[in-house]
Order: sequence, then C-alpha cells, then structure tokens
Amino acid sequence: MTVKEIANLCGVSVATVSRVFNEPEKVKPETRQRVLEIAEKYGYMPHAIAKSLRTKRTGVYSLTVMSGVERVFEDSYVSKFLRGAVRYFSSKGLKLIIDVFTKGDITSYYKTLVSSKLIDGYILMDIKDDDTRVELLNELGVPFVCVGRNNKNNFIYVDTDNYTGGRQAGEHLKEIGCTNVLFIGGDPSLPFEKERFRGFVDGLSGFGGKVYKTFANYDEKNVQKIVENYLNEVDGIFCTSDVMAYAALRVCEQKGIDIPLIGFDNILLSEIANITTVDQNIHLVGEMVARKVHQLVLGEQVESEVINTHLVIRGTKKFLNSSKGGRVV
Repeated sequence: MTVKEIANLCGVSVATVSRVFNEPEKVKPETRQRVLEIAEKYGYMPHAIAKSLRTKRTGVYSLTVMSGVERVFEDSYVSKFLRGAVRYFSSKGLKLIIDVFTKGDITSYYKTLVSSKLIDGYILMDIKDDDTRVELLNELGVPFVCVGRNNKNNFIYVDTDNYTGGRQAGEHLKEIGCTNVLFIGGDPSLPFEKERFRGFVDGLSGFGGKVYKTFANYDEKNVQKIVENYLNEVDGIFCTSDVMAYAALRVCEQKGIDIPLIGFDNILLSEIANITTVDQNIHLVGEMVARKVHQLVLGEQVESEVINTHLVIRGTKKFLNSSKGGRVV
C-alpha cells in the first residue's frame, strides 16, 4: 500500500495524507480520522527513514541515568518518573532511549550522542551546580530539558518544589512534638537536597530542638548505620527518599522502637510500609518534562515549571493524638 493508493481510497490528495502523518494539526479532524482508518485497515505505515529525512527529526528522545542500571528498574523515583514520560511519548508516537552512565568522560559521551543525529531531544536528571552537561548542550544548541534546578538555571526545567516539601516534613514533626530530629539526605552535591534541608529547618522554626544533618548517598546500609548511631538521640526522622525511609523503618522495628518517620517521593513502597511521605507528583514531573522537550524540538515557546508537593500522612498519624508525641517504646 502506497501513499497514493491511500489518497485515492480516501478521496484526498497525496499531500493531505502526508500531512496526516507529519502535521496532523493542519488536517480537518474528520479527514484525519478517515485517512487513519484506511491506513490501519490496509496496514499502511509511513516509512520512518523517509519521514525523518523530510522533517529532520527522528522521533527519538534520550534519558541518561547517572547511576547503576538497577535504579531504572527498582521501585524508585526514576521508575515512577519514566511511567509519566513514556506515557506522553507513546501518545505522540515517539520513542525514549534510556541509558546509564557510571564512568568515563561525560562530555565525550554527549558529543558522540549529539553527532550521531539519532536523538531529537535530551532529558537530564541529577542536575548539579555548574553542570558540565548543561553547558555542553547549550553550546551545541540542541533541545534539552532538565529535571531540577541548579545555581545557574540557564535552561528549561521541570522541578519539584523541594523547599516546600522539606518544610512540610519539618512542620509535621514539629506539630507532633518532636524535640530532636534526624535529617538523612541522599547525595549532598545535588541542589534539591540542599533545598529540602533548607525547607525542613524552616518548617521546624521555633521548635527549640536540635537537628542532626547526615547523608547516606541513597545507600540502605548507610541509612541503617546512621539510624543506629542516632536512635538514642532523636525522636523524629526525615529521609529525602522513601527507599531510605524504609531502611530507617526496618532498623526501628528491629530495635522495637516506634518513632515518627517521614519519607519523600510517595512511591508504592511507602504505601505498603505505611510511611508518611512527601508526594512530589513524580508522574506529572515525567509527563511535563517529556511534553516540554517535545515542544522545544517542534520549535514552540516553552517555559520552566515547578510542581507542588503535599504531605501524605500515614504512620505518623497516631502521634498527632499524643500530647507528648515522639517515641513510644
């Protein structure tokens, strides 16, 4: 089946059929529907290579995760983010390539990727201050969107309101009546960790207690050691990921100590383990990032966006009814 044959069956021009597959918004809905129905009936698919030559676009997008491959498949922020992003790309007939980068020269990696002409647009995660990837892609003039902000913000981004999320956690522990609290962050070099801690401290403003600040680099064994070291000093814990919060919960359970605990992400694990958490609407972040990078590729005007957070109260609800709050042995 050829484009000409599809056009004859539909009673339209070859140019109209071509627009249906390349610029559908320029075709009347009823005409577009008729062409698509005939194409599906006869199994017609536009030639991908020919289409890319005409449009100078491949329909392929890239996300490189700056950590081990297991992070992509575990119940984590990345897997939930991908569900939102892939949902958008699939709805537009686009493809997303997922790669991992753990060692080597990141500049050479991206230069090779860009020179291949395979990728239309790029998604960057784990943004750091003065991020070399950002500077390189800006220099090369290719479309990209970042998940998160840094000290420059010279790029389009979609970010969670990490400051407010941290503040919501701090306010909740203060409301419960905690007097000394433990903050367990992930990677201290990531800007969003700093924002969550800053918000957390502000949320605790006036509580008169002490804040212990630690980082576990998202390693569950590190979290366990930290909790064991501080368990006799604190009566409240805030972890900047649900995976770390679950590791902290396991230590508390093993020690027979019931203590207010808050995570961050609202992944399925936190629901199963009944962990209070900050929901950062990860699905929406993924969908918005995908939409914005696609719009950039199409040459549309795009603005950065910050997504709201909200506290999901689960395991700490019982402490709200206690006049003392804090730990129960």
